[in-house]
Amino acid sequence: MNTPLQILVIRRDNIGDLLCTTPLLHGLRRKYPDARISVLASSYNVDVLDGNPDVDETLVFLKKNQKSHGYGRLGMLWNRWRLLRTIRKRRFDHIILANGGWRYAHTLAGKQLIGFCEPGEPAHRQPDVLAPDHNGFEEHEVSKMARLGTPLGIEEALGATKLFPSADLVRKGIARLGSLGWDPKRPSVALHISSRKPDQRWPEGSFVELAKTLTSSGRFQILLLWSPGAESDPMHPGDDGKAERILAQLHGLPAFPCPTAEIKQLVASVSLADYMICSDGGAMHVAAALNKPIVCFFGTSFVTEWHPWDVPYRALQKPSRTVADITVGETLAAFAELQNK
Repeated sequence: MNTPLQILVIRRDNIGDLLCTTPLLHGLRRKYPDARISVLASSYNVDVLDGNPDVDETLVFLKKNQKSHGYGRLGMLWNRWRLLRTIRKRRFDHIILANGGWRYAHTLAGKQLIGFCEPGEPAHRQPDVLAPDHNGFEEHEVSKMARLGTPLGIEEALGATKLFPSADLVRKGIARLGSLGWDPKRPSVALHISSRKPDQRWPEGSFVELAKTLTSSGRFQILLLWSPGAESDPMHPGDDGKAERILAQLHGLPAFPCPTAEIKQLVASVSLADYMICSDGGAMHVAAALNKPIVCFFGTSFVTEWHPWDVPYRALQKPSRTVADITVGETLAAFAELQNK
């Protein structure tokens, strides 16, 4: 009896990056249905893979600056060392470097490393098998990831990104919102107000004006999504204050709070919406993976590289590359176009 092929995909960065890798994972599963497919994710993005049938196993790399994994510095280093030993013992047939990192991947003792050419590194510090070169900022991340499947004969890796919401969290979300007056039969527009990068943050007043305009017709209701926490937290600033101020100005309107402390909560909340309006980032890619039409604000990121994949969308980006310069009028016009598409 042949031993099943063992494949490890390394993607230790952000939520959107890992979501843009899910079409590659699906391509691997279709090509090698009996293979054992593992993903080395980070403690920050691993929940993206919950319920994904294309993944047999997730291995978690603890992020240094993340508090929520519960490990101190020594505990984190000990956990990383144990992870390294575990992977080395497995002797994976193929290790795919979805976000580079030859130096770390080389220590994992896989039989074959597959990745892109790493600029500035000599030949002996390159993956064993090089994927076809990509077009940098001019090519979408999903397309880049599809190129990594080429050495393994993967021909179908450009499908939709995928997420699988927790049925239990969805039920709880429906019950909580229903108790606040939310109507599941009425179209909901999710407004995600958080963004890690300052130049991608839309002003509070713009969100308030947008929400008032959308609800004034009586057709739409608002789900206000944000990352909880204090704005003063230097490591992981949250938007509790911003959300409170926005909701106070929307008092009496059909606008409902949806704080999302974890990725699972974000996924469940977005799954209840019909549309999403947000800045470029993890939440945008979550909405795309849930097949939601999106109006998205772009700051310094490249639209061609990171736009919502395989869903209707309208991307807004100003010459200043500052999201705050995008007007409410431009956003409403983009939303109207999205509804007519």
